Amino acid sequence: MNKIVVLVSLFLSILSFSQEKELPEGWDKILLEGKIAYMNLITGDISNEFPQKKAVKPKKVEEYDPTITHTVKKGETLSIIARKYKMPLAQLYRLNSLVDFDTIEIGDKIVIGYEEDQTKRGKLTTITKESITDYSGESNYHIVTSGETLYSISKRYNVTVSLLKKKNKLSSNNIFLGQKLIIK
Repeated sequence: MNKIVVLVSLFLSILSFSQEKELPEGWDKILLEGKIAYMNLITGDISNEFPQKKAVKPKKVEEYDPTITHTVKKGETLSIIARKYKMPLAQLYRLNSLVDFDTIEIGDKIVIGYEEDQTKRGKLTTITKESITDYSGESNYHIVTSGETLYSISKRYNVTVSLLKKKNKLSSNNIFLGQKLIIK
């Protein structure tokens, strides 16, 4: 009888010690290349080490908008704005995809250029021939209208500027009036 009690207690102690640790909330155990790994069910990230904290949704990082704008004030015309920024009037027309040059109003945002990158604040770039693309395909596209930027279009369709540039083979953030952009 003592042997049975010893065996049962040994079996129960082995069973209680061999139980796995409980995974924190938001994680699942998976098999990856024949080895145990852990998947974050929120982000999809995979770790080979046992997670210590519950999975949390990462903070949304706001995408960088390189567009530099000027807000139209009372009495300003496109000519005045072009002179203020020492740029040709034709360049201002192209940057803003304007058809009717007399349509600006007080409070309108006029694109005056694009920052080259976040580290070079205020350095302007201009429209280039590389920014004009051919359109291939008829599904999920947007036709650029006056005053739109890649950033505003990306927010409208809930896609990133990077994705728009990649899909449309754009080397810069410049777009033009009437241009067909592939969205998805």
